[in-house]
Amino acid sequence: MTENPLLPQTSLPEDLPSSTTGAVVVEAGARQDQTAAEVEWLSELSHRFPAIWGIVAAVDLTAPNLGEVLTKLGENPLVVGVRDNFEGRPLGDLELRSSEGLALKRGIVSVLETGLTFDICVRSAQLPQLSGFLDSIAEARGSAAGLVLDHLGKPLPDGSAVDHEDWARSMRQLASLPGLHMKFSGLPGQIAGAVEVARAHELVHDALEMIDEFGPQRTMLGTDHPVSTLAHGLTASEWTDVANSEFRNRLTTAESEAVNGGTAIKFYGLRSRS
Repeated sequence: MTENPLLPQTSLPEDLPSSTTGAVVVEAGARQDQTAAEVEWLSELSHRFPAIWGIVAAVDLTAPNLGEVLTKLGENPLVVGVRDNFEGRPLGDLELRSSEGLALKRGIVSVLETGLTFDICVRSAQLPQLSGFLDSIAEARGSAAGLVLDHLGKPLPDGSAVDHEDWARSMRQLASLPGLHMKFSGLPGQIAGAVEVARAHELVHDALEMIDEFGPQRTMLGTDHPVSTLAHGLTASEWTDVANSEFRNRLTTAESEAVNGGTAIKFYGLRSRS
């Protein structure tokens, strides 16, 4: 592999749970002038680690050359989707009455029309506006197919307490959009400092209702590794073990298989590289 000093060096695939046969690697906030290099680096890394089945690349939805960027990404068979991280945007950016909101909507539609998926990362405070934003896209396209909400909509911003019912209400409204998927992931990353295994159990338990809302066929368990794992004192295996322990009394074997990989395989169109 060609080493790039501007990109993180990692043994990430070696840290994944032993049961992992395939993984989707999601962009990690590289500088805009490094996003193409990030995809190139991950593609090179995949030659050493065939467990990398797919890449979700970073894009700027409002860039004038978005079409060109999407065409280029589409030429890489590992790129299965893209993300423009919304969580750092002001609340008004997701208002369709704003020029920024309209530009973001056009960008997402362009992504979906290329056949790529789009990962949505927002803060819980953005969920009410996101609902109207995605409803407009679903109305225009017939469904929200190809869109996935990351990290359960981040119900615990910075680890602080939020009104659980407000979050749950917004999530239930989003779950009503046909085709919209959800990632059960990222909860430890929303807590400041280390997260003990017992605390991880509490986080999962408090969010279990969302599997009922979205259903296993629209839910995928993610690790958000290493951001929500190693950075908070958990291994990826500990996180997945905790989640599946909490899922056990809620899901059938077939439903558990969907959440643990089947849904992601269908959503991203993944194929084994072994």
